[in-house]
Amino acid sequence: MSAKELVYNASPVWLQNLLVTAYGQHLYRKRYSGIYKDALRLARESRDWTPDQTLAHQAERLHEMVKHCRETVPYYQRLFASHGLHENDFTSVEDLTKLPILTKATLKAQPESFRSSKGERFMLQHTSGSTGSPLELDVNEYTYKLAMALVVEHEEVHGVPFGAPRATFAGRMVQPPSRLRPPYSRINRAENQRLFSSYHLNSTTFPDYARELDRFRPAELIGYPSAIADLANYYLMTNTRPGFTPAAIITNSETLPDWQRDKIESVFGCPVFDYYGTAEYVLFAGQEADKRYRLNPVIGIAEVLPEPTDHRLLATTLTNDAMPLLRYEVGDTAEPLEYLTSTVVQSLARVNGRVDDYIELPDGRRVGRLDHVFKGISELAEAQIVQDATDHCSIYIVTNDADSKVAEARIKENFHQRVGEELSVSIERVSRIPRGKNGKFKNVLRTFR
Repeated sequence: MSAKELVYNASPVWLQNLLVTAYGQHLYRKRYSGIYKDALRLARESRDWTPDQTLAHQAERLHEMVKHCRETVPYYQRLFASHGLHENDFTSVEDLTKLPILTKATLKAQPESFRSSKGERFMLQHTSGSTGSPLELDVNEYTYKLAMALVVEHEEVHGVPFGAPRATFAGRMVQPPSRLRPPYSRINRAENQRLFSSYHLNSTTFPDYARELDRFRPAELIGYPSAIADLANYYLMTNTRPGFTPAAIITNSETLPDWQRDKIESVFGCPVFDYYGTAEYVLFAGQEADKRYRLNPVIGIAEVLPEPTDHRLLATTLTNDAMPLLRYEVGDTAEPLEYLTSTVVQSLARVNGRVDDYIELPDGRRVGRLDHVFKGISELAEAQIVQDATDHCSIYIVTNDADSKVAEARIKENFHQRVGEELSVSIERVSRIPRGKNGKFKNVLRTFR
């Protein structure tokens, strides 16, 4: 534990609120000053671009980025020379396929060779993600502030104006896990934000959470879908309703199953609008009212590799000249709505999550999107599928009813309808499903190789 964390944890709540607000003010200046306004303006304008305008903008920016890479980035200087490529070979987004796919392993093995000799680093982004492979990436000022603007624009479009009160349920540790006394949130007055702990919520503490939320009356709840669904479940278990109605629920950072969405929307009486972004700041996709994910055309170009490649997602930066990534495999899979070229897409039906968020049948077939196994089971609070052998899965469930036999039977039936009879399945009822160190929740795990 760092010295700052020791000081924070030893401080009274009123001082913790001041410290959170002071840090919030620091982030506010970092995120929303200077060229942020230009980034927000372009984010808003790009929503109304026609497909032809989008492709023209992306083609122009791609040409400029390739030229920048050829002149200033060692990795691409070697790559273009070995493939006989020049920026004049890149006049449309279709030309991206002339480049090989960039993997995380390649980037991790030689990060220095991806740094531009002329790019200006605004911040150093540390990533690990669910693959556990840490990366350090240089990010320029415009890209960082554009990423902030894209979240703001996503919120605005769905009825949440900038500065409206928002309650955040993510991985912030606002107090030590062992300290089970209220309040379970801290205030960031710089952004009118109340940060709630996702680690302290249970049947005993829920009334305190409900009171804090009712007093704050947020216009938006934002955070991990598993944490907000957990909160919604306690309202259902206690047969109570929130004393406020948000304009929207904004979820991120985890795959959003349909059954969690249904539960959240039924409790809070407002729609859920998920968004998907990457720690590398190479793409952003915000969910629209029709449930499709609209890919923002300014920050990057998205590709989805067609079958039989599991619809792996690639991204090419159009803005980060400090450490450009071209045709970068982000490690997630997605379902495209339509292709503009052989690989380039502008909208997604859904984001399926990590490449390894699937189960593998004994014959080698992979099955993803398993949230259908739990759809329509109202007794369910949480669920996780763990493939622990080549021919077996364990399903862990948290239910609201003392007798879960009916729910278990339906889950088994749904499971076999989805994957067939090749895998045996056992269901275990638990009090809570563990989260990762960052507070995130995974719906599907494979614990064998």
